[in-house]
Amino acid sequence: MDKDLAGFRDRRLAEKIVAKICGTASGMGPVRLMHVCGTHEDAIAKAGIRSLLPDNMEIISGPGCPVCVITAKEIDEAIALAKEGACVTSFGDMLKVPGSASSLAEAKSEGAEVRIVYSITDAVKLAKELPGKEVVHVGIGFETTAPSTAVELLSAPENFYVLSCHRTIPPAMDFLLSEGDTKINGFIDPGHVSAIIGLGPYRSVGEKYKVPQVVAGFEPVDVLYGVLLLLEMIKQKDHGVRNEYSRVVKEDGNKKALDVLEKVFEPCDVKWRGFPAIPGSGLAIKEEYGEHDARIKFRIDVKEAPEPKGCACGKILKGIAYPADCPLFAERCTPDDPVGPCMVSGEGSCHIAYKYGRK
Repeated sequence: MDKDLAGFRDRRLAEKIVAKICGTASGMGPVRLMHVCGTHEDAIAKAGIRSLLPDNMEIISGPGCPVCVITAKEIDEAIALAKEGACVTSFGDMLKVPGSASSLAEAKSEGAEVRIVYSITDAVKLAKELPGKEVVHVGIGFETTAPSTAVELLSAPENFYVLSCHRTIPPAMDFLLSEGDTKINGFIDPGHVSAIIGLGPYRSVGEKYKVPQVVAGFEPVDVLYGVLLLLEMIKQKDHGVRNEYSRVVKEDGNKKALDVLEKVFEPCDVKWRGFPAIPGSGLAIKEEYGEHDARIKFRIDVKEAPEPKGCACGKILKGIAYPADCPLFAERCTPDDPVGPCMVSGEGSCHIAYKYGRK
């Protein structure tokens, strides 16, 4: 065990925090907390944290998996590019995500040039090795991975392009609270994203909707202490943002990463899987770097695609359903043969529930 993390996995400390959670929650009405991070969902399921909470509490999973929130239309765009002759690069968990009729994995099996890369740097290296080939990287991820895309676009080779599918988290949190479908009493804010953006972007959301937030790490004690802090904030009617993950997350985030994001990208309205267009939640490539924008270069014309029939991914991403509520879960939809994106990615709620057998 990593000595630096031993305290965050200490059973006795966890038991003490659970006891405080139960005592604090006693007498309170129903409390629904939401996290927006696939790594948090994995940590919560793996440690069985939901089973430790009192009956009046639940932690629901929101749109925190970057692969899961990609729309079928965006997958269709990538497939169209591959079939038109471009070399399309992507992370491995994107290949099985279903579009309207197929996936990148199916396009690859039919002869399209689709390659798995471990980073956008690998994709740029490939473009340099194939100067006569148009290479398109499917840029996915939240504020955590978008800076690496931005850095590469500053000096990308002429034959390299990005299909930007990046999203930003705070606008999605704002949308969830404004829509009203899901009652949320507090947010467990994502540690990875927060390491980039800091605490500031969350404050306007908390003040606007009177909802407390705690940035938490990913060890069992991190999550449990974050839950305890949120309960105390709810009781005190404290609508601020607290930082449990201070060993990684700083108040102002990562200035260099934020500067390069601002230089290369601009906010845009974009749909998320199961959501309508969320204002300002996408990252579009600025005009100065438009020569590397795949949508401009290739003039992609792909129609909006409906969600797979019977798939509950949209409801799960909104926090109004659990994976086991989906009639396809673990029956028609499995990691080997997924119907919806939440079963594809290792950060997807359905994949995690299937993996740990939590129903």
